[in-house]
Amino acid sequence: MYSVRTVVALVVSGLTLLAACIVLSCMPARAATLDDRAGPYRYTEYPSPVATGRMLSIYIDRDFSDYERDRILFAIRQWNHVLNGFLRLRPVLLPGQPSPAALAQIHRPGSWFVARIDSRHPVARQPEARQSLAMTIGGSNGGFVYVISDPFDQRELTGVVLHELGHALGAGHDERGHLMAPFYQASNMHCVDRGAVVMVAAAQRLPLSQLNWCQGPGLPSSGLEARAR
Repeated sequence: MYSVRTVVALVVSGLTLLAACIVLSCMPARAATLDDRAGPYRYTEYPSPVATGRMLSIYIDRDFSDYERDRILFAIRQWNHVLNGFLRLRPVLLPGQPSPAALAQIHRPGSWFVARIDSRHPVARQPEARQSLAMTIGGSNGGFVYVISDPFDQRELTGVVLHELGHALGAGHDERGHLMAPFYQASNMHCVDRGAVVMVAAAQRLPLSQLNWCQGPGLPSSGLEARAR
């Protein structure tokens, strides 16, 4: 059994990390430039006219390393810049060893979980998950983003999560798109392009003209790596 001092320390450290997550997620994407791979691609900077109070909680698995959590937070920051105050993604570090009852309580408002698994996990062994880097299961009531950690370089994690959060926000695959293309390609995954924003705006009933997106020259269409789910 934990001592009172240990429990207090755990609570304080958890709250500190949560506060850091929220601060980082609220910073605009421009505050930390895009990855070096982004080259000439930059986000538009339309002023945010409203703060609607609409919030979507994104619970992050503790199994991710600090580096991996940073990459996930960077993806959330980019989507928050894109959504421009009309909807905000709120990152929350999932408690260690949560009980099924606690998970059910957290999931009830329609939140999303970003979980770290490997290729031995039952989800990763499903036929539809073969050759996938991640898999999103859920809908308007929330769900899970399963990151299959072992088949790819973790430096690509931001792009993978950007794509999967697009699904969580209601975007489907776009055969002619970039971020939401049905196949992962590193050169397409560094930011949220207009095609992805169009789908999310329609799904979330947001004003497209007041959202942001990534701009730049046309992205290459070769080098398919793994099918996106």
